[in-house]
Amino acid sequence: MELRLVLKNAAALSAASVLSKAIAAVVGIAVTRYLGPEIFGEYSSALAFVSTFILFADFGLSNYMVQEGSRDEKVLPLYLGNTLLFKAFTTLAIYALMLVLMYPAGYNQSIRSMVIVLGLASGLNALHATVYNYFQAKQQMYFAAIYQFLSTFLIGGLTILVVVNQGSVVMITLAQLVTATLISFFLYAHLRRHIRLEFDLSRLIEMLKQGLPYGIAVIFLYIYFQIDMFMLSLMLPPIEVGIYSAAYRLIAVLLFIPGILTSVLYPILFQLSVESKEKHRGTIEKIYKVLSAVGIPGSVLIFVLADPLLTWLYNGRFPASIPILMLLSWFFALECLSFSLGDVLTTTDRQWTRAKIQGSAALLNIGINLYAIPRYGIYGASVATLITELYVYVAFYWIVRRHVYKLKILRQLPVIVLASLAMGFTAYLLRDLHPLASASLAGSLYLIILIVLDKDFQRIGGYILRRNRGTG
Repeated sequence: MELRLVLKNAAALSAASVLSKAIAAVVGIAVTRYLGPEIFGEYSSALAFVSTFILFADFGLSNYMVQEGSRDEKVLPLYLGNTLLFKAFTTLAIYALMLVLMYPAGYNQSIRSMVIVLGLASGLNALHATVYNYFQAKQQMYFAAIYQFLSTFLIGGLTILVVVNQGSVVMITLAQLVTATLISFFLYAHLRRHIRLEFDLSRLIEMLKQGLPYGIAVIFLYIYFQIDMFMLSLMLPPIEVGIYSAAYRLIAVLLFIPGILTSVLYPILFQLSVESKEKHRGTIEKIYKVLSAVGIPGSVLIFVLADPLLTWLYNGRFPASIPILMLLSWFFALECLSFSLGDVLTTTDRQWTRAKIQGSAALLNIGINLYAIPRYGIYGASVATLITELYVYVAFYWIVRRHVYKLKILRQLPVIVLASLAMGFTAYLLRDLHPLASASLAGSLYLIILIVLDKDFQRIGGYILRRNRGTG
């Protein structure tokens, strides 16, 4: 694999992801402020309902296509054709099921209207995701980056138009459907020029068997990752869902950081797992260290500045979300710590092991939520999320250490933790400043400590300085 191609993918995906997340964050904040806790809760309930059902459209076929296509591109026309055909039928069936079950769920007319629109948009997006997986297998993630950015840009622009013109919440969901339809046409035109799809239903059964571990893992991942929102929508009033969602969505925006690194490196890790186990282990250790240096200080900063941050972002309309954000802030750190460990299992043909861990975590999450939500409301859901994510991290670490590699990772954390604590204390002292100012000053101190005390980050800092001098 050429380094130039890897860097091209990384640069395109990074730029597009950062811009997309920035746009999505700005639009999301504007929508949250515009709708307020109750209407935003209705919107979040509809989105959680649709997202839960659409999970069952893929059955792991897309991820299996990435694994096999990364090793042999000749299988991609058949694998992509079969996957798209299968998902087209499953999304239609799932959409019909949504329309039937939204009535016994007890949702009001506004939520049901949004389910109808979001169900269509989510079905199209599920097909788009498979095409993006095809680009991933082809080492053409820059195409996926372009289309994903275009989608975010169109949704953002149309949504802002709705907000400026004081449109209804249903109009906001229509903006997503219009965008999904346009992206479908663009992707269809792209595929027609670059690939001739093949179909073989006899091979589809074997693909389903091989892809099932990936599909189950994705379902379990969602359950312990977002099922709390779905359960809240069934058990609490929309205003409570809105308060929880306002905090949760801020944390969810940050999760693109481990996700983007994994998307770029997945094909490389699959190849290294076959070619060189030592290189594979070393790569995982470096990814773990970088993600730790992002997740731990990120959570500390959000925890300390939760009050001024939410007050500024939501114009003081969501004060009840502040303690929820303080709890959920640690979810980001745990997710960063566990991400690379999960990739060890996926890229060493232990996907069933990962699925079992995530399955048990899903059951744990549901069990805790069933007990905690009726008694403690949104606070119970927050704690359930943290307990579940901690369980996943411990389970991943134990399995990897025992059955795969003796990863040397925990010894890398003390310097990061020390620098994070110093940063958090500084941010606390500066909390009366604008949250961006206090975060910037505290973050600068964190980077200085990290570079001074850690050799790896010294090399990174030195490289950045040399590049700046060379371009200055």
